[in-house]
Amino acid sequence: MNQEDNNYLGENNISEALNRFKTSLMTGSKNYFDVSEFEEIVEYFLDEGDINSSEIAVRQGIQIHPGSVQLKLKYAEVLLNSGKYDSALQYLDLAEQIESTNPDIHYIKGSAWLIIGEDEKAERSFRKALKIAGADREDILCQIGAAYIQAGDTKKGVDYYEEVLKINPVNEIALYELGFVSDQEGDFQKSIDYYNRYLDGDPFNHYIWFNLGISYNKAESYEKAIEAYEFALALKEDFYQALFNIANSYANIGEFTRAIGKYTEYLEHDPDNDDAWCYIGECYLNLEDYTKSEYYYQKSISINPDNDVAWFGTGLIMWMEQKWQESIVFMEKALKIDDMNPEYWLALARVYNDYELTHKAEAALIRAAGLEPGNSEVWLTWVDFCVDSGEIDKALAIMRSAMETNGDVLLKYRTVGLLLEKKKDNEACELLVSAMKQEFVQLQYLYDIYPAALKNKEINKLVDYFREKRY
Repeated sequence: MNQEDNNYLGENNISEALNRFKTSLMTGSKNYFDVSEFEEIVEYFLDEGDINSSEIAVRQGIQIHPGSVQLKLKYAEVLLNSGKYDSALQYLDLAEQIESTNPDIHYIKGSAWLIIGEDEKAERSFRKALKIAGADREDILCQIGAAYIQAGDTKKGVDYYEEVLKINPVNEIALYELGFVSDQEGDFQKSIDYYNRYLDGDPFNHYIWFNLGISYNKAESYEKAIEAYEFALALKEDFYQALFNIANSYANIGEFTRAIGKYTEYLEHDPDNDDAWCYIGECYLNLEDYTKSEYYYQKSISINPDNDVAWFGTGLIMWMEQKWQESIVFMEKALKIDDMNPEYWLALARVYNDYELTHKAEAALIRAAGLEPGNSEVWLTWVDFCVDSGEIDKALAIMRSAMETNGDVLLKYRTVGLLLEKKKDNEACELLVSAMKQEFVQLQYLYDIYPAALKNKEINKLVDYFREKRY
């Protein structure tokens, strides 16, 4: 829930108008509404995605108010939403002949050009709209920004919203959109800044507090996320999604008992939410209470048999209890639901290996590596399996393959250990230099996985040289 409340038809007379229009749709009758009421009714149906009803409303409006340019513009919007771009442009041309100084005509025309990929024509129309916008310049800039973002050109959309803030630093639409876009682009600190600026002007908007919590959570500032969610919940007591997210944040900081309490509280309001039951199971798994964990996972599955996380979690419990066959059954069930999850393939590989199904373990690792070559844990696990079975040459080949696409320094240190074990000291020293240049602090990993390196004179000389150079 990342959008603000829709305030369309918020006034009593508009709500009454909407109800009368809905009744007329069911009875087949036609009622009188003024232009502003028709506009609001059409906007409501567009936001609901009910294109058919919006078209009926706007056609009725034009029949009653044939001279209304605003309703003609609404009709053009309906046509755009219907994918009838040429018809929309033709209608806009007619509207422009009637009222060429209306900036909305040029803005909507620009949006149409943008949708069909005519960027230069779109920009010309937008420039016309801004040239004649006058006191409406701020609103037109917002609308253009929204058009670009909807068309997938986030950078231009952001530029227009930033222009809005130069005119009005507290424009709530621009601050909200910039906060939301920054969050989606992964710039969580920017998102947090924009949302906080919004809240400086309107501290009672529970959705903004909620979105702020999401950005804090993604930025791994979990305590601040909890605080933001709690503000959202205080402002709207039945905003139970905020309660759910508070539980998530407690789980993220390892406060599993508190997380369970919040999930349980949430389930009082939404008892059939399989994710909440599943996450309680995950919390108990982390608390090593496997009996309760399994109960909650199974409860989740009983509500939603396609909850792959619950199947996988149950598989982990079976693995920890060394029930290899049962573990394999549950993990394979999770993979039938989501076979693109590298975490599942990696865990299943470990279970296969423990159950001495070596070929299946390797096949699972190949699948995991193919899905996520940047996951160093997959490669390192694969190498560990090879080393345990005495296949050092194969382990080296795997590491060399991994390092072609994965630049993690741990892979380099692991390969140094393998090279030393194979008595390839010169190659080991060469790779060690590269690893220490990249990240000297991870050197301890080499000693952990290959303690004999501590006694290698050439290695010690290189390490001493780098240590002196650093300090």
